[in-house]
Amino acid sequence: MEYSRVHYWHYLPEQEEEEILESALSLSKKARHDSLLNEIALFIYQHTGAQYVLIGRLSDTLTHMHSLVFIENGLVLENFTYPVYGTPCYEAVSQKFCYYPCGVTEIFPEDEELKTLQIESYLGTLILSEDQEQIGLTVLMDQKQIANPAFAEHLVTVLSPAIEEEIKTLRL
Repeated sequence: MEYSRVHYWHYLPEQEEEEILESALSLSKKARHDSLLNEIALFIYQHTGAQYVLIGRLSDTLTHMHSLVFIENGLVLENFTYPVYGTPCYEAVSQKFCYYPCGVTEIFPEDEELKTLQIESYLGTLILSEDQEQIGLTVLMDQKQIANPAFAEHLVTVLSPAIEEEIKTLRL
């Protein structure tokens, strides 16, 4: 199965999702602090149900990504750096958004980390600076299909300005 570039979902948030999006707006307007990215990633984890949430900063050459926060089942794990070529992250960087509902490991056979984690589903959103510079990614992954990917993308979009601000701050 090819990846799916989704720019417009036929999606209208339900009342509970609207409330979560309002909470996300409040979170994005919160005063900056050292663990804000962790707080944002945990918020995404809690409200999407994705097993893994990764927020990362792209290298200046766009060839590598350094994780700034990596969550597995609600636990913050150690950060790492990896090459994006040959991964679904490469597609997210080039397409601004990509979603693989299933079979992502087979689509990217060279991505050993996907195999190790037994990832089935991937959703990645590019983070742009105000100048439209590609600076990072927010990624959701799971061993099963990500539930309600339209809402997940919407949630990440609402949080993107705060994520962008944190990535810019960490680049200085």
